[in-house]
Amino acid sequence: MTTLTVLETLHKARSLVADGTCPGVFEAVRSLAGEASGLTRDCVYYALLDTVATGGAASLSGLQRTNGAALALFDATIARLAARLH
Repeated sequence: MTTLTVLETLHKARSLVADGTCPGVFEAVRSLAGEASGLTRDCVYYALLDTVATGGAASLSGLQRTNGAALALFDATIARLAARLH
């Protein structure tokens, strides 16, 4: 089994929320259990929370929403992590 990286998991979870397959951030990440290891999913959760804590996203309420707040949280987290890679 190939496992997803943290960034791949974030991208895939974002897609699941955007297309309405999953109702929120936690559900989307959890649904990738067969593709991302538990450690990777934990890192994704921490990255999302760190984005909120550092002011990169509006609030924790975005974690439970399927609207733009959840997608903005994914986008901000992906951008923050990608910037650290370059």
